[in-house]
Amino acid sequence: MRVGALTAIVSTLLLAGCGTRVVHIDSDTTWSGTIDGFGSVSGRGNKTYTLDAASSPVCWTIAKTTGPGTLRVYSEQDTFFGLGSEVEAESTTTEANGTVTGCAR
Repeated sequence: MRVGALTAIVSTLLLAGCGTRVVHIDSDTTWSGTIDGFGSVSGRGNKTYTLDAASSPVCWTIAKTTGPGTLRVYSEQDTFFGLGSEVEAESTTTEANGTVTGCAR
């Protein structure tokens, strides 16, 4: 009976711990900002940062460096061995030099 209970606990912990968390930056313009665990970031277009090595929670502040365009930033975590994903802390701006912020647990 102890082996069965132990197996159930270990299985639950393995499933809970599986999955990769990333921060996606989707943009048609240039941007710059900070992401906890990465420091300063900047670029143009789309970029993905893997948060596996970063501590939790991870927060970010990203701003457009131009007037026109769209900036969308969100966190996504793969679940159940990559069979699905969960999106959290999604934020979008079309404002000139607009800023988005968010945190992932």
